[in-house]
Amino acid sequence: STLTTTITMKIYQILILCLCIQMTFGARGIDISALTSASAFNCLRANYSFTIVRGYRSSGAVDTNVVANVQNAWNAGMAHVDVYLFPCYNCGNPGSQVSTLVNYLKSHNVRYGMIWLDIEGKTGSTWSTSQASNRAFFEGMVSQARSLGQTVGVYTSSSQWNPIMGSYSGGSSLPLWYAHYNNQPNFNDFVAFGGWTKPAMKQYAGDVTECG
Repeated sequence: STLTTTITMKIYQILILCLCIQMTFGARGIDISALTSASAFNCLRANYSFTIVRGYRSSGAVDTNVVANVQNAWNAGMAHVDVYLFPCYNCGNPGSQVSTLVNYLKSHNVRYGMIWLDIEGKTGSTWSTSQASNRAFFEGMVSQARSLGQTVGVYTSSSQWNPIMGSYSGGSSLPLWYAHYNNQPNFNDFVAFGGWTKPAMKQYAGDVTECG
């Protein structure tokens, strides 16, 4: 009974939390948002070469699983390991959210490549109805990240970015990781938005069953 429960939890974890990503140079990766074991990463490494791990929750707190997840990903032989920050607009102080994450990673000696800012949600709930306020919040995160020597990218899609930010193109100098779940690991579907004319990565599939 105990063994069955353990296996079921592992399969559920991989099923729910592996989101397929395609990079510009053709590598495939996964997006992880919950504690993932070393054995799971070892299995996933057979099909994926990089990982992006959640480091900050939309509730306004560091995801403490980031330490183990990043370490397990490196130990499995992933070529690149990045971290993403899902901001909490309603918590205020965007710079502090970035600093909190970066300081936590440094204090735990976490080795990672860059930080991706996750821009998604609904205006009037997770974001302001004021696009100007949303832009200022975004700029606060980017400015603080740069002041701390971080390389920054943006995860979003036109359906998320446009209602939140409007016609704003202030993020277009940053690498774009866009989402379109069409199960096509290419950029043929990309349509310019937010000032971006080409993407760096695409999230092309949502929940997939792996290593189960």
